Amino acid sequence: MREPVRNSIEAFICNNVAAALDKEGYGSSEVDLGVNEALRFYRTTCTFKKGKVFESCLAKAKAMVSPAKKSKSNSKKVAA
Repeated sequence: MREPVRNSIEAFICNNVAAALDKEGYGSSEVDLGVNEALRFYRTTCTFKKGKVFESCLAKAKAMVSPAKKSKSNSKKVAA
């Protein structure tokens, strides 16, 4: 379940991170996990490089969900 957004910037991050993760083939639970991590990172980081807020949040979201995707693909290779 996704956390509620507080303002339009958080809504932008939420919508676009979800779209990017969905486009890369992550499941809905992984997308929610990534969105929550991106929002947590945005809320707890005091400064960002100029113009890099979304990219930083997306990178954190991908880092959070990529181990889950890797472990699924590794388990398929072992079973094959």
